[in-house]
Amino acid sequence: MTDTAKLTVSFTQKVSEAAYETADYTLSIERSVPESMGDDGIIAEATALFETVKTEVLRQAGQEMDLSPDGVVMRRLKSGVSRSSNSQASAPTQAAPSGPTATSVAAAPVPAQGAPAGGRMSGRVYKRVDFCLGKNAEQNQTAFNLLAFQPNEWADENGGVIKVYEVKEKADGSTDVTKNGKNFPNFSVSKDALARLGMQVARDVGIWVNDGDSNVPLKVWDEASGQTQSDAIEWDWLGRRDELQQFAYKGN
Repeated sequence: MTDTAKLTVSFTQKVSEAAYETADYTLSIERSVPESMGDDGIIAEATALFETVKTEVLRQAGQEMDLSPDGVVMRRLKSGVSRSSNSQASAPTQAAPSGPTATSVAAAPVPAQGAPAGGRMSGRVYKRVDFCLGKNAEQNQTAFNLLAFQPNEWADENGGVIKVYEVKEKADGSTDVTKNGKNFPNFSVSKDALARLGMQVARDVGIWVNDGDSNVPLKVWDEASGQTQSDAIEWDWLGRRDELQQFAYKGN
């Protein structure tokens, strides 16, 4: 039996709804996670869970939100102005089709009744959000943008090949386990590909997909081709994931 650790997060927002009247909007959630994730993985899971809880509370309370420069969800003050991005990236030339294409990127289908997307917390299903949240929100969003639109390899200016990402999960979404008992990520996006988009990281970025796909953004944009968040569209995550898996294991 797998040992588990218990996470509990809570957030409260006071809102003035009338003169001398305030209302408290509170959400508390518990989740059990495998201890094999390690301390760093558990902390990352708790951080992401808190951001989800905070976002939902602020949404229910009718509050507008912004992301801080560190990717933290913040309630927008009445005098606040949301950040905008005008940066555009120059994409390298794509290699001849040697990996999955982006043909599945399109408006997401309406989920079937009784099968909502999102992870379960204390018997409830919580929703995915439009864009990645948390400490590494920008980095993770860029990783999903690459998974959504790009092949697994690019051709560089010198005729070489740049690895864009690797599919490490199996067909059922599970991954192998390291000697220390930690799970490998579901996907790994290369630091070289991220560098092409102006994002400097020390190593390849691993993407661990949470239960219920709760940390998978609902919207993506073709960042490598110069699009910005204003160009974001909903995507068929399940269809694209199936494409990625089929390509990765077609030799098997």
